[in-house]
Amino acid sequence: MNSRQASPSNCDICGATQTLSLTIHNIRHRAHTRRYCTNCVLKQHPGLFCPICFDLHEDSLLAPHHRLMCVRCPSIAHRSCVFPSTTAAESTPPFFCPICLDSNFTFFSPPDRKTGAVDVQSAKVLVAAARIAALSMSKAAAAARFDAERRAREAAVARKRAKEALEHLAEILAREQDEELNGNASAGGRRRGA
Repeated sequence: MNSRQASPSNCDICGATQTLSLTIHNIRHRAHTRRYCTNCVLKQHPGLFCPICFDLHEDSLLAPHHRLMCVRCPSIAHRSCVFPSTTAAESTPPFFCPICLDSNFTFFSPPDRKTGAVDVQSAKVLVAAARIAALSMSKAAAAARFDAERRAREAAVARKRAKEALEHLAEILAREQDEELNGNASAGGRRRGA
C-alpha cells in the first residue's frame, strides 16, 4: 500500500482522486475493503478480463487455443482480439499485455474537460472495472454470510452447552441442599432423642 494516507475519495494505490479517475471502486482484497481507481482495479486483476476488448472472462475459462497469456503477468487476452487475422492452428508470437509493454500505461482516459464526455474505450474500461468491483464485493458478501451462519451455529451449540451446564449445576446444588437438609434433620432428631 502507498505511504500516502488515503482519504475516502482517493485511490489506495495511486492516490488518484474521484475527479481524476471518474470513479473510485470498492474492492475486497485480502479480507479488507480497499478503494481503487478504475486503472488500479484493472491493473490489480489482470487475469479477469481481456486487456484489448475489456470483456470479463467470468467463470468460463477460454479454451487454450482461444486465449493468449501475457509472457510477464497473468493477463489473458482473446486470441481474436490480439491477432484478428490468424487462425487457432497458426503459431503466434509471444504476447505482452499493454501494462507489460509500457509501465506508464493507463487503461482509463479522463473525460473531456469541456464536455465531460467519455470515449467508448474508456466506457468499456469503466464497465469492466465496475463489474470486477461488483464481483469482488459479491464474493465478500457470500463469505461474510457463510461466516455469519457458521458463527450462529457455533453460538447455538454454545448456548445449548451453557444451558445444560446450568441445569447440571442446579441439580448438584439441589442434591447438596437435600443432603444438607436431610443431614440436619437426622442430626436434630438424634439430639431430641438423647
